[in-house]
Amino acid sequence: MSCQRSQQIQRTGQSAGETARVPADVWPLRSSLELGALPTAVPCARLHARHLVREWGLADLAATAELLVSELVTNAVKAMAGREDQPPVRLRLSGDYARVLIEVWDADPRAPTPEDPDTDGLPELEAEGGRGLFLVAALSARWNWHLTRQPAGKVVWCELEDDQPETTAGNGSAVHLLLPQRVPGAAPIRPAAARHDPDVLRRIRDGLLDLRAY
Repeated sequence: MSCQRSQQIQRTGQSAGETARVPADVWPLRSSLELGALPTAVPCARLHARHLVREWGLADLAATAELLVSELVTNAVKAMAGREDQPPVRLRLSGDYARVLIEVWDADPRAPTPEDPDTDGLPELEAEGGRGLFLVAALSARWNWHLTRQPAGKVVWCELEDDQPETTAGNGSAVHLLLPQRVPGAAPIRPAAARHDPDVLRRIRDGLLDLRAY
């Protein structure tokens, strides 16, 4: 399935058979993609995230958003592997000119499980998808997940913050589709604890910068 980009912002939308209102003052910018659960979904989602976040005036967050979208969509595609019904994965990006919220939905209700780092405390940076939730926890301001219904599945989300957002906002030309409805009262897992050792995070950042060329 190819990348599909929306053409305008909408404030309300249809969510799994029922109308749900989106507070316009919380995330005024939103965009969604529905992608086939195929390896090609990952570069498509990355390209969309990079250009959209820059368009929103958050260029400093574009590279990190692209990376975390790649990790979360990779995990979602892997979760759908082997299923005969081949449900799609869904990506939603939201912004308010200072933050970016990344949400990825898949039809597997099982909890996301962070992979253990290597003996040096770092994930395998060169392994496709192996960095996973370790990087999500380390590079985002916060992250978590929740179950959904109609259709059933889960959303894994993370939020990025820009300490110095640009004063000129993007035009927010992309519209969004709402993700499936959250299961009320579902007990969340405790997010993985990120290592905040400055040396460890600096080594992660250096490794990511080396990977930007691929």
